[in-house]
Amino acid sequence: MIETTKNGLYSQSFYIKEHLSTTKFSDIHAKFPFAIVKNSQTIYKTKEFDFKGIEKIIHKKKPFSTVERKGSQTALYVLEFKKPFDGAIAVFKDDIDEGFENVITIIIALESILFLLFILLANKMVNKILKPIQNISTVAKDISIHNFQNKIPLTESEDEIRNLIDTFNTMVDRLKDGVEKLDRFNSDVSHELKTPLTVINGKIELALKKDRDRAYYKESLNMIQSESHKIQKIVEELLQLSKYSKENIVQSFVPCDLNAILLGTVDQYLPKALAKNIDLEIIRFEKATKNASPELINAIFSNLIDNAVKYTSPGKNIHISLWQERKMIHFIIQDEGIGIAQKNLSKITDRFYRVDESRNKETEGFGLGLSIVKNSIELHKGELYITSKLDIGTTVEVIL
Repeated sequence: MIETTKNGLYSQSFYIKEHLSTTKFSDIHAKFPFAIVKNSQTIYKTKEFDFKGIEKIIHKKKPFSTVERKGSQTALYVLEFKKPFDGAIAVFKDDIDEGFENVITIIIALESILFLLFILLANKMVNKILKPIQNISTVAKDISIHNFQNKIPLTESEDEIRNLIDTFNTMVDRLKDGVEKLDRFNSDVSHELKTPLTVINGKIELALKKDRDRAYYKESLNMIQSESHKIQKIVEELLQLSKYSKENIVQSFVPCDLNAILLGTVDQYLPKALAKNIDLEIIRFEKATKNASPELINAIFSNLIDNAVKYTSPGKNIHISLWQERKMIHFIIQDEGIGIAQKNLSKITDRFYRVDESRNKETEGFGLGLSIVKNSIELHKGELYITSKLDIGTTVEVIL
């Protein structure tokens, strides 16, 4: 009974954790009362969650425990996690039965009698256990890169088999999502490289059809050079995305003066801002140092400032802040640009994603900048927050 309760509480806490990033806390429907803790502070709990001192219990690093409460036994399960933030989920159930040990004692005393009953039930139990496993095996054989449609029905009882099936179905969903992103990535890369290559080939074919004057050849070579630079930029940005991994990133870490890196980046984009009559203002600038990759820190600053200048209308303002607080680096850039619709916010860090091609056709870029920013932040175990309103502006906060 205790083990079943433990598994049920674990399943519910895992379910709640999986919905933290996609669902409002109040809209998460769970079987048991629960509380959500972030950085040792309770940030949400259901009305039924009247368990006291949950923060102290979490610090004990003991996932499952039982306590005497209101004259009965209460089971408590704590699931700790690092993403989408550093926190924990606590779930409890009142009135559990701890008499399981007494049942074991009775079974030992009646072993000779119960042995026959065990034999009769064994076949049924084995079938009950093996059938879901056989279903998993059957579905697994049918799964391929082109087929992620099949799912295994969940068992009625909340036990290890149900957890296994639920985990398997979740894995299939993740594989499906990964393959879809990979297909889109391949398609986007092919499209982005195909366009400049087509222009280059077209210009070369026209130039070779007949003799041309010097001015035509010069114009053609300028266009070919421009398109070649586009290809080079795409390749460089893709290489930057794939150059580092969680395993090798630490090798590139050195003590970094983030203030100096930021000032250098601002100087780089100041002429472009002045050309558009944009006021690029640093409103909070305090000492910020960290062991980090200078290349990726520069990529974060460069891409975010470049985007702000690129999408801010002439005569508007861009405000930048950088400071360090409790060993955490805070970088905020706020523009008065065209903004981003809420429906697009979750996609803007996808590779090659651009909100509106018709709005951006006059703007340089390939939709890789924010992907590089997100990847660089994650490699530093940081967090990225983006808020925006159409025609009002966008605020980006980076915490490292």
